[in-house]
Amino acid sequence: METDSRGFTLFEVLLSLTLIGFLMVALLIGLRVASRAWRTGEARLRQAHAAAERNAFVVQQISSLVPYQVTSADLHLPGTFIVLQGSATCLRFVSSYSSAYRSRSGLVLAEYGIGEASPENVEVALRETPVGDSDVLFHRLVRNVTNDPETGAPSIDYQPFSLRATDLLLMTGLRAAWFEYLDLHPEKGGGPVWRENWKGREGAPYPEAIRLRWERGNQAGEEVIPVRAKPVPQSPFGQ
Repeated sequence: METDSRGFTLFEVLLSLTLIGFLMVALLIGLRVASRAWRTGEARLRQAHAAAERNAFVVQQISSLVPYQVTSADLHLPGTFIVLQGSATCLRFVSSYSSAYRSRSGLVLAEYGIGEASPENVEVALRETPVGDSDVLFHRLVRNVTNDPETGAPSIDYQPFSLRATDLLLMTGLRAAWFEYLDLHPEKGGGPVWRENWKGREGAPYPEAIRLRWERGNQAGEEVIPVRAKPVPQSPFGQ
């Protein structure tokens, strides 16, 4: 009785090895794509968490705005003023919430500035300084004080804000960014108005809310933060 001892030909063996090689390459490519997608997903998740923590901190610090007054001992800059500068590119105030400092008073001067990082991009930065001597604080903020020729009220010329390497960068790669301030009861009447420059007045030294708006590429966003500070009665107000 004869048995069939015929095996695989060389061509069949080479073809099988080639197919196995193709399968292994496809498997390796699939693993590489999956690993890259996993890393990308983790990076996006970290960015989302960082953005959420940043937003929560900014909301907490601005919400903790303190109605802080300083009285100048400088004869050239006389008066008592509420510490609050609100413009489209700069927000300065005293807060009871800080990212790093814990002074004896528990207060910190928070300075939010929007500056140009490149011809096409701006960034939002934060500078914090513990509140100590009121006269030092006053001269850190105020460059000159004049009286409004129409109302006679003091008008404050603030020191300019320039970005420093030590500032904490909160938002980068933005096409545009600016602050707005909610005036619930404008002097000229009408409904609530968002203003790019805040001018405190008797009865309304603080805005009801502060809004940070930004544009990144084709996307736009904003964060609206209510101001819980209570007015300080019977005090002069600076603009």
